[in-house]
Amino acid sequence: MTDLERKLAETLREQAGEVTPDLEAAWAEQQRRQQRRPRRRRAAVWGAPLAAVLVVLTSVLLATQLKVGQAAPVAPGQELVLAKPEHLPMADLLLMSSPVPLTEFAGQTDRWRGWAFSTKRRQEPGRPLFCVAALPVDQPFDGAAAQFGMSPQCVPFAPADGKAVLAGYAGEPGGPLPPGKAVYLLSALANQLRLYDAHGDLSQGRWVGRLADSYQVFLADVTPGSPPVRFDVS
Repeated sequence: MTDLERKLAETLREQAGEVTPDLEAAWAEQQRRQQRRPRRRRAAVWGAPLAAVLVVLTSVLLATQLKVGQAAPVAPGQELVLAKPEHLPMADLLLMSSPVPLTEFAGQTDRWRGWAFSTKRRQEPGRPLFCVAALPVDQPFDGAAAQFGMSPQCVPFAPADGKAVLAGYAGEPGGPLPPGKAVYLLSALANQLRLYDAHGDLSQGRWVGRLADSYQVFLADVTPGSPPVRFDVS
């Protein structure tokens, strides 16, 4: 081997040593990476459920705040609880006061006028009644006159102190008041009547007269099929 060939071989060996990888260093680096990987996996395993829990708790908190902010409004007035009207023959009744005219309405062939009055049954003189009757519009009130449909309709009531609704009747097909009208008997001290149906819609009572013992009669326009269920008296 000539000197030139020997120098060339040495040069090639030196270059080969420079590019030969450090296997021991590479192996150590690989071991360190493998030791770090489980930590990241453990962090991922714990991190995902924790994030889900935080999302659920945040949703519950927001829903609770929303419910508190949207609390149901307080219903106006007081609950209207009255006795159910019943049809009683006029011949069984003893009139206690002059009747109060209410409103006119059309029947199948004639026009009728509704009347409110206080009365008692002949068989029960100690039980006062508030009654509504409908008679032909061209006739004065007369117990012997023709009656419209299931007239009269009567409700028992008891005297009350202060301002109160004592009795009432909501108009109905075939009754002595047409649908859309309602009449109420109030105590002597009452001045105003406000009525509310199940939807909270307001109807203002209008004073139309006074019966015996200063009981007052109020007439109101109401929604047919949705009678008042709450009231306010002042």
